[in-house]
Amino acid sequence: MAVAYRTIDHLRTMRDQAEELICLLKESAIAKTLRKATFSGVRTADQPVTRVAIRPVEVRGQWLLQFTSQTETQQFHQNLDGVEAAEELSRLAMKMFRNAHITTDTAVYESRFSRKGKCFLRKETPTAHGNAAVVATPVSHNRSRNYLIPEGVPCPFLIQTGVMTKDGAVRASHARKFAQINRFLEFINDVVNQLPSDATLNIVDFGCGKSYLTFATHYLFTVVLKRACTIIGLDRRHDVVETCTKIADDLKLDNLKFSVGDISSFLPDGSVDLVISLHACDTATDDALAQAVRWKTRVILAVPCCQHELNEVMTSSGLSPVTTYGLIKERFASLATDSMRASLLTAVGYQTQILEFVDMEHTPKNVLIRSVRKSDRSPSDVAARAFSDVRQLRDQLGVKPLALERRLEELGLLPPSAAAVVASGSIPLPAEGRSLQQGATLS
Repeated sequence: MAVAYRTIDHLRTMRDQAEELICLLKESAIAKTLRKATFSGVRTADQPVTRVAIRPVEVRGQWLLQFTSQTETQQFHQNLDGVEAAEELSRLAMKMFRNAHITTDTAVYESRFSRKGKCFLRKETPTAHGNAAVVATPVSHNRSRNYLIPEGVPCPFLIQTGVMTKDGAVRASHARKFAQINRFLEFINDVVNQLPSDATLNIVDFGCGKSYLTFATHYLFTVVLKRACTIIGLDRRHDVVETCTKIADDLKLDNLKFSVGDISSFLPDGSVDLVISLHACDTATDDALAQAVRWKTRVILAVPCCQHELNEVMTSSGLSPVTTYGLIKERFASLATDSMRASLLTAVGYQTQILEFVDMEHTPKNVLIRSVRKSDRSPSDVAARAFSDVRQLRDQLGVKPLALERRLEELGLLPPSAAAVVASGSIPLPAEGRSLQQGATLS
């Protein structure tokens, strides 16, 4: 689409610098030379938008300009192509704001409208190298923070798994995965000082799946933190394990191994410092948590998935508004299950947090349980209170001990008073079997 306007050079002799400003904005938007711009200083007091920032972004391979409008309480984003952006830039400059700061490939400009409506446009002096100050190139639409694995820096495992291109750019189709990986690494990095500092770290990932986060964990410790570690990724699917093994071999990651196996039957070589369990289905998460407690693992990170157990046994007594609607019942059962898991971990000596892993808009399965081991047992009053919370919630829901509680009791890991309560119930495993070895799957 052709756009007719006079060039900046033609207008330099004209006294009306407003026209020169409009040409600058339109030229830089359509020629894709605009690197950033900021509009401020509202023209009218009742204008809700107080500031607009513009930057180039790449969305699905297309160069666009992103307009971020700021009110007193909110931000709004709009992505426009060159022609659309040119018209919006003109509107902002002439109708909404008095001041603008504009950076192009070659120079930096400042514009200001006086109270009487006269425009002043000033071009800043170039640097000694003949250009304006170094400015950023277009970035991915989803990049908005400093990551432990930064975008723009080639990362071998991300290139190998298709998240990055060879030059370090994050593919648009993997932008959410890239953000999820970095978010997960932040959860580990926050508690890394709780891990041994004078020995090789031993890490087990139950249900590693495609292993994006397994490789990311290895990268965090070996490349970012410069720590020695060995990692074992465990999954029941042979094809997944073969694929991950090939990637590790291609990248020559000798201290990263993958194996086919079950959570309940896995035996580590020596102590385990960090256990990861992401999206282990239903009570497979409980198997992983129980094993981690059994090994006195320093740090546990678990993202539960498909919590069916409580949902299937919870009655409608006293909870009819919750249990009437299937979706509400399912989500309530998941949250209640994870709450009891967290309290049980507290009772056996862990400091436990429940955190948001990813935004709810991406998936409702966004809860991460992070536990740091503090002692063989919590103080008696803490343990008693934590287990009392679990028992009280079970009583309110009308259910017997769930999988993690039973596993811990079977292993003799519950506080004495708690174990006595569980034992008195004589609760057998469900006939249909929800443990991993009886049919649950890892996703």
